[in-house]
Amino acid sequence: MLQRLLVLFFVLGVAACSSLPFNALAPKVSVADVDIKSLGLFEQRFDVGLRVSNPNDFDLKIEALDFELEVNGRPFAKGLGRTTTLIPAVSSTVLRVDATMPSTNLIRQIKTLPPETLKEGVPYRIKGRVKTDKSSNWLPFDHSGVYGGEQKPKGKTI
Repeated sequence: MLQRLLVLFFVLGVAACSSLPFNALAPKVSVADVDIKSLGLFEQRFDVGLRVSNPNDFDLKIEALDFELEVNGRPFAKGLGRTTTLIPAVSSTVLRVDATMPSTNLIRQIKTLPPETLKEGVPYRIKGRVKTDKSSNWLPFDHSGVYGGEQKPKGKTI
């Protein structure tokens, strides 16, 4: 009887995992753009465009995304998006997510952001987690990059 019960649990476990691809990769998340929605005395609200890339050879449905954005090594804003979005295989899309920032973070950014950084681009780090239809668990992400700056042409001019 115990052996049959163990076999039944094994079969149920395999059936529950059959929809999970074994080679699934977590989506990559980076900042595409940031727009101001409102500036308040205690809190600022932003519309953050997050580029979500699906590196897999199958479609991926994003069900939720939770993130913290750091700018110039300091906390900037936090956001949570719950809009379901389908990202086709090996492609990307920009998700619009509302984010909030306490005024103390804005004051610290203004005090510590050197003007030359704006010309070179502002370093950022975005970390968080994403919920997909392919996993029952949240998948973590962590990406660093540079936003904005004056773009210089690459290569030689003829």
